[in-house]
Order: sequence, then structure tokens, then C-alpha cells
Amino acid sequence: MRLILVTFLAATLLQSCTEPDTTSPLIDVFELTPIASSGLVCGEIENNVVLINSNDTLEGQIRLTDDSELSQYKLDLHNNFDCHGHAGKVETTDWYVLEIEDVGGSEQIVTFNLSVPMNVTTGNYHFSIQATDESGNSAESIIFSLQVTNSSDSETPVLAVNSPSAATFSALKGDQISFEGTVTDNIPLGTGSNGKLELRYWEISNQTISTLYELDFESSTGALVYFDFDATVPITTSDGTYIFEVRSFDATNNPSNIVQFTVEID
Repeated sequence: MRLILVTFLAATLLQSCTEPDTTSPLIDVFELTPIASSGLVCGEIENNVVLINSNDTLEGQIRLTDDSELSQYKLDLHNNFDCHGHAGKVETTDWYVLEIEDVGGSEQIVTFNLSVPMNVTTGNYHFSIQATDESGNSAESIIFSLQVTNSSDSETPVLAVNSPSAATFSALKGDQISFEGTVTDNIPLGTGSNGKLELRYWEISNQTISTLYELDFESSTGALVYFDFDATVPITTSDGTYIFEVRSFDATNNPSNIVQFTVEID
């Protein structure tokens, strides 16, 4: 009876002295093709930027390590069109990967080969690598920005705005502002169903972007588009300085040059 009690107490003390596992696993990307470099993404310089074309393959190897026992890793690749705003449409293929696999041990080498779709939607994508251990601790995610080009159409459309003629002007709430100009491209803008023209605006002081006008190009649209539309200044806007921005996208989602106006709203 005394032996059983001593054994029970020893086991209880050992269990109470066991420290919980709070150490997160580590991720090391030691091979990646194409290689990552610095580049401009959504207006900011990032270090892990990969340039890749349609029908290419994103290849790499990662090393997962933990002080005790690994549990799982996840590869997540999804579009970042317009910095998590604008989305591509159906006739091109958005590149999407979600791979979740169980792993074990204190070290694991993972190899991945992710093929870019043949008719991929052009644009920015995010590729993240994540891992957890058996105790639920998460590694610090590694995120790459992929700038994907559709090899069948890498030429960007050209936007020209003739009206308004002034780059800076004033307007009242409820006023109508007329926009007129052209969009030209090397192939018909209606091919592929990504072609569009849009007007966005935001107040300089808070940077909250809203879309004021959007025109989806019909399938019959040619390589030259004349546009002429009126945009009403929302009566809900507050007094201040705003940026109005006109831009366009072609058939495979290549963005045009951007034309901006500074508007003082009273």
C-alpha cells in the first residue's frame, strides 16, 4: 500500500513539474525557383517578391523544425489583385493553392512544385508558408508576393483622360464631374472578361478607398474604347481634399497607367 502511494505521489509530482511546450516551430525556405528579390507591390517595396509567368512552376524546399514534435504545415496561395480589392473574372484562371499536410518528428523537409495555370489571371498573388507543432504553437509565417504574368498578353493598356482637363479643381457635394477619354490595348479589351474601367476616390486624410464608377467591357469590345460618363460627388462626403483616380484593366487583368485628380470638396 505504501509503495503504491509513493509511486502515485512521484508520478503526480513529475506531471506537475512538466513544463508546457510554448516554443513555436521554425520555417526555413532554403530553395526557391524562381528566386525572390525586392520589388514594388501595391505601392510599397517588399523583399520577398517572385516574378513568374503562366505555365511556369514555383518550386522549392522548406525545412520545418521544432523542439519537440511537429504537427502540420500549410501552403496557401491566393490572389492579391488590387491589394485585396479588385477580383479577376471567369475566363482567365485565378491561381489558387491550399495544401495542408500532417508532419511529424522534430525536423521535416518539404518539397513543393506549384504550376502556374496556362491562362492565368495577371496580377499580384500572396504565397504563405505556415506550420504548427503538436502543442498548437504556430511558426511565424513566411509570405512571398508573386507577380504573375500571362505570357499570352503581357502588354498593358493605355489610358488617356481628356476631361477633366485640370489635374486640380474644386467641387461641391452633389456636383457631377464629367470624365471622357480613351483606353487602347494590343488586343480587344473585351476578350477574357477582365476588361474594365473604374473611377475610385479617397480622402487624403484617411485613405479609405471607394469605387464611384465601374464599367465592365462587353465581350464585343474592341482594342479601342471611348468613354464618357458623369460621376456624382456623394453628398455624404466630408469637406476636404480628395484624390479621384481613373484606371483600366485589359482582358488578362493587366492594369493600365493611372490618371489622378486632386479635388477640393466643400
